[in-house]
Amino acid sequence: MSKPVKKKQILALQIESLAFGGKGVAKIDDYVIFVRHTVPGQIVKARVTKATASYGEAKVIEIIQKSDIESSPDCPYFEFCGGCSLQNLPYEKQIEIFLQQIIDLYQRIGNFKEVSINTPIQSEKQYNYRNKMEFAFSDSRWVTGDFESHKPSDFALGLRAPGNYWKAVDLENCLIAPKESGQALQIIRNFAIKNKLTAYNQKKHTGFLRHLVIKKGEMTDQIMLNIVTNENSPEKLEPVVKELKEAIPNLVSVVNSVTKNFSGTTIGERENLLFGKPYIEEHLGKLKFRISPASFFQTNTRMAKKLYDIILEFANLKQSDIAWDLYCGTGTIALYLAPYLEKIIGLEIIPAAIRDAKKNAEFNKIDNGIFYEANLDKICRKNPEFFTNLPQPDLIIVDPPRAGIHPDITKTIITISPNRIIYVSCNPSTQVRDLKILTEEGGYKIIEVQPIDMFPHTPHIEIVTKLEKK
Repeated sequence: MSKPVKKKQILALQIESLAFGGKGVAKIDDYVIFVRHTVPGQIVKARVTKATASYGEAKVIEIIQKSDIESSPDCPYFEFCGGCSLQNLPYEKQIEIFLQQIIDLYQRIGNFKEVSINTPIQSEKQYNYRNKMEFAFSDSRWVTGDFESHKPSDFALGLRAPGNYWKAVDLENCLIAPKESGQALQIIRNFAIKNKLTAYNQKKHTGFLRHLVIKKGEMTDQIMLNIVTNENSPEKLEPVVKELKEAIPNLVSVVNSVTKNFSGTTIGERENLLFGKPYIEEHLGKLKFRISPASFFQTNTRMAKKLYDIILEFANLKQSDIAWDLYCGTGTIALYLAPYLEKIIGLEIIPAAIRDAKKNAEFNKIDNGIFYEANLDKICRKNPEFFTNLPQPDLIIVDPPRAGIHPDITKTIITISPNRIIYVSCNPSTQVRDLKILTEEGGYKIIEVQPIDMFPHTPHIEIVTKLEKK
């Protein structure tokens, strides 16, 4: 197909729908153009930013006609920040759109015409639902017109600008982050500027301040602040701790992680404890967890419990059952299910996650959750007997990264042939691709599909799918 548009061309486009990922879909004949920050029903003037043979992308210049379903975003940074791209839609409409997107993917990619998709479970909180937020320092503030022109251009503390990793949108607050974030951002920003602490330059790898990570125990109300720096000089940060303690009464930990890594990691090679404990505590059902600066934990605690309750319901466990939890992370799913079966084995490639899983099992006095550090796709190719030497499962749970299950692991699951599979996914496109293989080549049938909104106002949703042998 020849391209009907050219880069930098200005067009009037009618937004027909939302693609999975949150971009609006417009068409010129059959040529699809994706337009960020738009709503179905809008007519917009947009500039083409990308034009390939198969699709185009465009950026809104002006909204010519509003949509009947759009709403005004609550966040003043909505236009500039890439985070909450659906905030210009009422929450109920977001849920409706998610359901239709998932139905379309299951029917179009998987050809699962007869599979019924449950209505997504709504998040208990639409704002301040995240228990962790990573803010970035940058020596180049994202500047748009006269917006907040009083701020310095060479210092920002906020979120990376969409499409520009080198700059950051300076934020006074973030509506989906822990409610204490606004105070922490303001205090640390003012302290840094007053004391001439430089912000990091991602290209040159210079500057002192790299990230501010805020973690919160949703059920315990405990706050941890982790200031990530490029050099080991904790004495530069110690004076700000007193002000933070006075402003945030539930602050129980202030940590300085130090990393020279050129990537955007917030995991330090060294950690300096500036105040309190080196961890916060969190509860998930009957389980207790200690969360350190490097620990992973589900981002929306309240909805994580609902997610795990659905997994438990779908698992239909007997006390004599054995389960495997592939891509187990820090073991939260495995530990949640452990009281209801004989044994559960968790496998994960990341060493730190396995260390946390073992600590969590010990902390909760769970002895039937066994965890192994394992590169799953490599083992499938080079050491398949590893799986045959394990107790064989009645149930396999998979919760892979966005890329989905590695093809070799899918083949191994089919060979092992458990009676039940529960597939947890944050990317329905790759999930449906893998489900098609499991149903066509593995002899499985989809029993139930339950989406759960863990991340309101974003284009991401979690999906739990139950499969059984035919």
